[in-house]
Parts: sequence; structure tokens; C-alpha cells
Amino acid sequence: MKKIFILIISAVFISSCSKFLEQSSQDLIRPVTVAHYKELLQGEAYFKDILRNGWFVETMSDNFMTRDPQYTTTVANTKAEYCKYAFQWAKDLETPEGIFTDNLFRTIYKNILAANTCIEALDKMTGTDDERNVLKGQAYFTRAYGYFILANLYSKPYNESQADDLCVPLITNTVPSLKRYPRATIKEIWDLISSDIEVSVESLSKDKVTRTFYEINYKASLILASRIFLYMEDFEKVITYGEKYLLISPELKDISAITTSPSGSGSNATKCFLFPAENKEIAWTFGTMTGASVLGTYWYFTADKVVLSPICMGASAGVEGALIDTYTSTDRRRNWWFVQPSGQPGAFLASIVHQPTKFSYYDNVRFTQNMRTAEIYLNLAEAYIRSTTPQNETAINYLNTLRAKRIGSYVPLTAGGFANKEALLKFTLEERRRELCFEEFHRWWDLRRTGMPSLTHYWLSDKYVLNEKDPAYILNFPKDELDFNNLLVPNNRPERPKSN
Repeated sequence: MKKIFILIISAVFISSCSKFLEQSSQDLIRPVTVAHYKELLQGEAYFKDILRNGWFVETMSDNFMTRDPQYTTTVANTKAEYCKYAFQWAKDLETPEGIFTDNLFRTIYKNILAANTCIEALDKMTGTDDERNVLKGQAYFTRAYGYFILANLYSKPYNESQADDLCVPLITNTVPSLKRYPRATIKEIWDLISSDIEVSVESLSKDKVTRTFYEINYKASLILASRIFLYMEDFEKVITYGEKYLLISPELKDISAITTSPSGSGSNATKCFLFPAENKEIAWTFGTMTGASVLGTYWYFTADKVVLSPICMGASAGVEGALIDTYTSTDRRRNWWFVQPSGQPGAFLASIVHQPTKFSYYDNVRFTQNMRTAEIYLNLAEAYIRSTTPQNETAINYLNTLRAKRIGSYVPLTAGGFANKEALLKFTLEERRRELCFEEFHRWWDLRRTGMPSLTHYWLSDKYVLNEKDPAYILNFPKDELDFNNLLVPNNRPERPKSN
């Protein structure tokens, strides 16, 4: 059966290693039943490679820093060259030496096209109405999430754009063609995203089966819906979808009594926060990958596993606006989600920087990404603060519910602790950063939608500045795509001078 599905994807859309728009006119071999299409969707469109090909996005945020007094003599640090241009917000992220190529764009379109294949065939496949309805919800979820990722990387933020600004190519069919696709508008893409997720929620709400966290399900669709409408600043819908979620799944994992840092490998991986079998707040886990050479978030900083050395890249600490410094001494996330610096550069997992260990590595399987309940609490808090009729007390209650599960000897927040609504919103966004760090691309996306502030990165002794509302907050399309598709208008990223 797998051969059939692979043929479909390659024949329908991906006929080369680099060009998502280059379609083939080969005869198509299609699956027949709902079960076949479901296997196709899970095999080709569950975002398994989102971190393998997209981890570089996180290096552009203020959650990352470099620190390495032994750079010139440490061979392992040459691996940092892989993300050098992304970290420096260079005009071209893809290295001229061919060390790094942006494969994320093509990967996401591959996911979208698998979803389109299922959507097109819904009326033709054999199976029960219930089975077909679940597949419908999962396929529309996939397409909504795929375009959400693309729109939040390769175009202006929704709330910073005009309706007719260019976004990304819009493809909703699988007809074989050599047609080049122009960029659709912001309105066209976001209309599709919002419509697709509402179809998904409606379809999956009728599901009569309790799905595991390995399968796109009703809870996951509610999380994505609340997120999409938060970005679109439709706070009424954020509240509607968020509170529907909490009616069925309000539980959060309690780490308030944990004071030690876990190991991320072997049997100790079950102690990691995002080990799905032991964390009931996880609605959907994806990007789960196997094999010793596979890249996952936990391994960003591991010299012998991936491209980054543990002694040159780490979670930001001790610099202005650093992530680690935002955690209080009783915040258990600081200890349990990060390997603490050992002061012994060069040793495996013994680093002079903080390394995230939220993600588990168990029996050669990485559990890399999850949609989970904590995001709902954060989305609701922000929505209640920013709604037309703000309800700060309600927002604070949601923040307290979350923070009580994360902080030892927790003292609840009160309205009197904030000078005004803006102060409460600022705190809520900071809490979002602390809670969602190194998951999906939350930090980079949040920076974009909250004003695109100025950031500073240091590469050895060189200083690089990303200015407020800098055009470099928008990625350019991969060179192979621009070379192939003359209708793909490039984004204009500036040259990035360094300063000492």
C-alpha cells in the first residue's frame, strides 16, 4: 500500500527534489477507501519534517544566543556555520557554500498537496459517512496549518498587512500541470486558513471515536482555531474555541514540585515534559521522528547529533532580553526544561549554555512537537485582555491556573499588581514566551505579530541588529523556487551589516 501512496504524491505534485510547483503528467495511481486516504494523510502530511527542515527559524529569535570562548580551536563549532546567515538575519539565508538550503517551503507544500488529494477525493472514496467526516476534518486541519506556517514565515504578519499585500502561492487542487503559480493575497490565504479550520472543527466535533494524541483530533482543531483567530485578532472566536476546549480538557501537567533537570535520553526520557504518554495536556503530537540522524528540537545543541554545537549555541541567558533570565528562582520550567550550564565546554551535553530538554528522545524516537492545553490558557488570557470589552480578572484567572502548575509555592497574580491593561498584556506575552519556548515557531511568530521589535545577536565579536519592523522579519523564498517560478515575486530583505 505504501508504494501506491508514494506514487500519488510524486505524480500529483512533487516530481523533483527542489521545485514544489513542478508537476508531473504521469498516470495517477490512487487509493480507494477512506482508510487508504487516511494512511496517505498520516504518511505524507503530518508535518513529520517540520523541525528537520525548519529548525533554523528558531535561531532568528531572541531565544537563541552564541557563546564560545574556544570557537577558533573547537572543531565542533564549524557546524554552527549551518545556521550562520539565519542567525545574522542576512539578506540570503541559504549559504553560498551550499551548507544550508531552505527546504521548509517545499516540505510544507508537500503536506498541503497531500491534504488537497484527500479533500478532492472525499466524495469518491469508499467508507462510512463517519469515517469520511473524520478524514475531512483532518485534511482541512492539515491544509489550514500548512498555510498558517507559510503565511507566518514568507509574508507580512496578518495584523501588519493590507488585504491585497502578497502572501504565498495558493494551490487547492492536484491537477497535474507545469503551471507556475503567483503569490495570492493576504486576504485570499487567510480566508482559506480560517475557513479550513472552521470546517475541520465542525467535522471533528462529530467524531464518535476518542482519538489518541498521535492522530489529528477535535481537541487539536480547537487549539489551532484559537491560535489562528488570535493572530487574526478576532478575539470573540478565540474565546469561543478556547472555552469549548476547556470544557472537555482543562487539565495541565503539574511540575510545581520538581526541582531537578531531567535527562532527555533512554528511559529518563519519560521524565521530559513533552513525553506524550505522560502528559495529559498534549492534544496532538507531531513531527515524531525516528533514526539516530534525525533532527529534533532537543538535539539543536548536540554536537554529535546535528548541525549545532552545544558549546556555541544555547538558550539566551545573561544578555539583554534573554529567555532564561525571565524565569524566577521558583519557576520549575527553568530547571526542568533546560540542562543547566556545567562550565565544561566540549563535553557531550555538558555545556556553558542552557540546552532545552522539554522534548524527549526515547528508544531512538524523538517526540518533537505538540499542540497542548497550556496554549489555550494563554490564548484566552490574551483575548480577554485585548477584546473590545476587556476582562482583566478573567485573564488573570487563566494565567494563575497555568502558573500554579509551573511555579513552586505559587503566589497568585492580582489585578492590583498591574498598573494598566498594557502592563498585563506585556506580562501575558512574556508568559507565553516562557511557556511555549522551542515549540513549533511560536517565539518568532509572536515577535512578528506583536510589533516586530528590534533584536540583537552576537556572532563572536560581531554585533548584528534586526531593526523594528525590519523587512528581514519576512523570509525570502528558496533560490530554487525563485529560479523555477518567474511569477514568484521575491521578498526584499536588506543587507545586514555587522557592527562591533
